[in-house]
Amino acid sequence: MSLISFMTRIHFADRVLEDALPEELGKLNVKRPLIVTDEAGENEDCLERLFDALPADCHPVHLSGYRPQVKPAQVRATSKAYLKNRCDAVIGFGGAVALDLARVIDAPPRSGTQVHLLTIPTTTESVGLGPIGGAISNLPVFHAKNPSVVLCDATLTLGNNAYATAIAGMDTLTHCLEAYLGTAFNPPADGIALEGLRRAMRHLARAVENESDIEARREMLAAALNAGLSARKGLGGIDAAAKALEVEAGICGRHGSLNAALLPHILTFNLPAVSDRLTVVREAIGLQPGSDVASVITELGTRLGLPDRIGTLGLGRASLRRAAKAAAADLANQTNPRLATKEDYLRLLEEAR
Repeated sequence: MSLISFMTRIHFADRVLEDALPEELGKLNVKRPLIVTDEAGENEDCLERLFDALPADCHPVHLSGYRPQVKPAQVRATSKAYLKNRCDAVIGFGGAVALDLARVIDAPPRSGTQVHLLTIPTTTESVGLGPIGGAISNLPVFHAKNPSVVLCDATLTLGNNAYATAIAGMDTLTHCLEAYLGTAFNPPADGIALEGLRRAMRHLARAVENESDIEARREMLAAALNAGLSARKGLGGIDAAAKALEVEAGICGRHGSLNAALLPHILTFNLPAVSDRLTVVREAIGLQPGSDVASVITELGTRLGLPDRIGTLGLGRASLRRAAKAAAADLANQTNPRLATKEDYLRLLEEAR
């Protein structure tokens, strides 16, 4: 049996930060939130807008400077800061690091009151929904919570440069693809994933090529929201292999940069189990019957400056073996259309090299 649950309250509009944040904090009676930011959330204009939007009777505690490769000690220290300062909510503001860190903070309720978690993305890579990604995903001792409120404001994403937007957008695109192709039964998530994939394919290049194109940024933020909602169904081998390779290569803060290089090999492996679904994918993104979905997406990635091979990482066979073992053990592999062994992943990684 598959659990279908979409309970998060989501605001989506330009400048919604100023409109919805004070309303939500007032409704939730939040007076002392713990605000967690990373580099993506510490853009001067974005951070100023956040603090200007807080109600006058709100006295936040701000923890900043978080970067990729978050360590368990940092998570514990953040949780202690929540307790020490008697905070009553957590706000994750920024990119995936801040949003994911906010989701694993141990924030026990006080006097029977619920602890509220709000996520506010300033990139198009994550809105704080779906599986925890990047370095924090390798910290199994921490339990991730889903936010009670998400504020999606495309104007906050305008400061992201072209390469960061390309990486984030490719990660969003492949998350939607893998969520749709995955094994779990969740019809609403399937529809959400297909719509996110359609938006990403149509608008990613525009968002990368013109940093001030607010319509394209809005569409990519919508696709990221779809990716987060549909990823509750589970992801697949691309995500599992990419995370494992990033660890081996020491890639920090660039989750998604290897997806286009891995996609054709893993999709070919999955083909016996997904041929019918790929027909629907082609229709969703406007391809002719029989078109090679993997080639189209990989070519898009190359056009945007992403690698089409993993050989540039300089990893030897021992590193690939470790990555293959980690990918096979990853939760995303459990919902891949074909369960892959570590031997399967090693062969696929060697092909992608």
